[in-house]
Amino acid sequence: MVLNKINRLGRGSGLGGWAEDGFIRASLISLSCAAVLAAFWMLSKLGPKTIDYETIDTSQYEVTDAMRDLQEKSLSHEVSFEEILSLRKPNAEDVAILKQALDFQEAYIKALPTYDVEGEMRLNSLRERYSEYASLPILEKSRVLEEKAEALSAAKDYLAAHECMQVAFKLQKQINEQYPQSPHVNHGRATLLQRKSRYLIAEPIYQESLDLEAEADRHIKALEWEAAEETLNKAIKIQTDINHLYRGTKQGSTLRLELLKTKLLGIQSGQSNLEIIALEEKADVLKAQGDMLESAHFYQEAARLQGDLNKNFPQSPHASSERVNYFLRRAQTAQSFELGRTIEADHARLEQILAERRTYYAVELIAQLNRNIQYMQDAHPRSSLFDEELRLKISYLTIIKDDLGFIQDRVYAMLLPIPGVENSHMAKTEVTQVLYQFIMGENPSRNTGETNPVDSVSWLEAKDFCKRLGWILGKPVRLPTEHEFRQALGPLRYVVLEKHVWSVSDAREIARPVGQKEPFSSGYYDLLGNLSEWLESIDQYDDEDAYHIGGHVADRIEVIFSVPRRTTSRAERNRLTGFRFVVKLS
Repeated sequence: MVLNKINRLGRGSGLGGWAEDGFIRASLISLSCAAVLAAFWMLSKLGPKTIDYETIDTSQYEVTDAMRDLQEKSLSHEVSFEEILSLRKPNAEDVAILKQALDFQEAYIKALPTYDVEGEMRLNSLRERYSEYASLPILEKSRVLEEKAEALSAAKDYLAAHECMQVAFKLQKQINEQYPQSPHVNHGRATLLQRKSRYLIAEPIYQESLDLEAEADRHIKALEWEAAEETLNKAIKIQTDINHLYRGTKQGSTLRLELLKTKLLGIQSGQSNLEIIALEEKADVLKAQGDMLESAHFYQEAARLQGDLNKNFPQSPHASSERVNYFLRRAQTAQSFELGRTIEADHARLEQILAERRTYYAVELIAQLNRNIQYMQDAHPRSSLFDEELRLKISYLTIIKDDLGFIQDRVYAMLLPIPGVENSHMAKTEVTQVLYQFIMGENPSRNTGETNPVDSVSWLEAKDFCKRLGWILGKPVRLPTEHEFRQALGPLRYVVLEKHVWSVSDAREIARPVGQKEPFSSGYYDLLGNLSEWLESIDQYDDEDAYHIGGHVADRIEVIFSVPRRTTSRAERNRLTGFRFVVKLS
């Protein structure tokens, strides 16, 4: 505000205005200096003063004889207590002496005009010692009562045990509250004793609930559903009260309550479950007697009742959607029994016809099987007689039924017996791309050509080829084992491999058409070189890897001579890997 005023005054012009402005500024500086000097003067008056010790009255700070007498009495009583302690275990009268020592010391401390550090430390020490020895008998009594309560509990006298445990808890609580400096203070023990006390009062009620549950189980066994339900409801009510009133005890159990409720639902749905069981047993008898249609009726009725049970008592232990499906599956299996037998017989006849190479008879039979399987799938989809693998097989044969004879003739022309292996014939060349195309409907090869061996086929795809070819032949078809491959290869000691094998030296890493070089002595072509060939797995368990053998056009002739066997993933495709197959002609 002053500055504003100065600014307003300073707006005048000329020499008079300048002189007036200077006068005001000098006045302000003088006032500031005077204020600072006044502040220093006030501080000097309020600060520390010189003390004249000769004029001070020290009588008010002196320790009198009466004060010293209190201290001496305290020390004397403590010494007396120590003498007793060295001779025997202190009793209540002895502890009273220690209490007197504590009281005298407290009186001494209160009477002192000044703070006595050593006196305070001794006072605290006396308080701790007194608390320890005064609370010890209480603790011992509490422990005796706890042990007595445990013994009474073991004898199932829960009421008396509860009374003893409750007193033991109160005594420990007394120590915790009245003697806070005692080493016997134990809040955890007090909590435990309280919990044990609650346990003892809840245990007989809990046992009553258990007895009621056992009684309900006896009623259930006797099929007395009404009595079982009434008894179990009582057990549930007791357990509910325990959970509410005695939460935190072992008897308070939400899990047991839920189990009891589930058992109640089981009782309420028990009669329906017995009816379902009776229907199933009757259906089983009829099925064993060959009365399939009548047994199917009872299975369907059991499925209906099970569905009603699931709807009305969803929490029942007897509720099960899988059980409904089980009964429906058995019903449809019984209903389709005759159709299943027909399909099975026609399938066996088809296998025989194909194995005998009477393919012209197979066409009509394949069509009939296809119709029956389709009807089975539409009318009885849950039937255990429905064979998905057979459906796929017949669907495949339906597609190629007109070429069955052509494919069989071509395959049988490829087969040669494996030396030293009974009833086993192997393709004399690797599977060509044209044959693979016929069987699989596709050609995955990179080096295309109808007479070229099929390449870029995984082990899994080669196995699928063998399965389909087996469907066509009506005979087991698989990949060769290593033993069969080596038997077909024979000894190589005097063999000039260059005459029989395509290698990197003459094929330049490109597979050649099959059968271009001379066969081995067994009549097989390209067993070595050209493409490495998949082998049948003989592992007990499916392995991630599969083997192929014989080397390929990217190998040197020296490597091929060692008949290399390599391993790779079963799903891997490689332009240097192909296969041939083995047919069991027994």
